Amino acid sequence: MNNKAQIIVNHHFDLYRELATDSRVIGNVEFSLTPNNSFPNFIFNENENVDIKSIQKKIESSGLPPFWITPNIEFTKVLNQNGFKLLRAWPLLIMEDKELTAPKTVKGFELEKVILESDLHSWKQIVEDEYKYHFTIETLKKWLANPKVDLFIGKIDNEPVSSILNFTTDNIVGGHLVATSSNYRNQGIGSQTFYSALQDAFEKGCEFGIASSTELGLNAWKKIGYTILDDKLYINWLLGKMI
Repeated sequence: MNNKAQIIVNHHFDLYRELATDSRVIGNVEFSLTPNNSFPNFIFNENENVDIKSIQKKIESSGLPPFWITPNIEFTKVLNQNGFKLLRAWPLLIMEDKELTAPKTVKGFELEKVILESDLHSWKQIVEDEYKYHFTIETLKKWLANPKVDLFIGKIDNEPVSSILNFTTDNIVGGHLVATSSNYRNQGIGSQTFYSALQDAFEKGCEFGIASSTELGLNAWKKIGYTILDDKLYINWLLGKMI
């Protein structure tokens, strides 16, 4: 894994630690735990001495999250031989601030920082519909109070249509939980949302933007200046176990 990929992976892991209700190290691996919320609940940052069977038993007996996220494809193969199934692979993306490229303008679109509770409820609804997640308002309010986190909501003619979470560490901003309302998809709103959120972060002094994406979303991110790396994050699930 090259330096750029390591920066992206470390940023994701910092996000999990920062947003989780509880983050801890157990048996040479970390867990992020967010009860009553779908995200973030991951096993991550394993070292070479991790005992997979022992972790399996802890998951089965104590309700720890059954989703293991790793940048290591060889370790993913080992997990898949030990009761875990590969669910998806997220390509990693990075750009410098000077590479940010404006997408095609979406008429009437504006990106606003979430401040009002009504906008927080709208942000929650958009993300939950897109990802089939569940969040509590109490958890989202804690995120809002975190100086490393900005929640943004995209609007067209004052109607909420998109969401994004910016997470900033040092001079790096990561865009997460990007979503578009079902009635407004395939209109360039996702690219406009990501672009506007990056623009906000770069104007505040960030020098790099990072992200991970589904394969389907890659073209939208390329249009605004992202470079797609060969490295990926692999999400594995312990078969039969749910949060």
